[in-house]
Amino acid sequence: MLVNCARGSLVDYDAVCDALDARKLFGAAFDVFPREPIPADSRLLTTPNIAMTPHLAGASNQTAFNAASIVASEVAGFLQGRPLAHCANPEVLAGLCMT
Repeated sequence: MLVNCARGSLVDYDAVCDALDARKLFGAAFDVFPREPIPADSRLLTTPNIAMTPHLAGASNQTAFNAASIVASEVAGFLQGRPLAHCANPEVLAGLCMT
């Protein structure tokens, strides 16, 4: 059994499908994929013994509330000229001027 819930690029999905078709692997489960959404012609949709779910492990009501609160706080801080606590690329903000 193979399970990938980390990153879509970690697995050779064609090799997994080949192993499942040849019965060298019992099953596979994925919630991450090499391309999202999965193309309609993907072997993942027709190969037996594959379970697929959306990558939503953290999608609880509490997580959504926390994320919305963080975003609102960051926007308010930005508008007030405060440095952002959760900015992945602060160098982009360096040239912006708020009027």
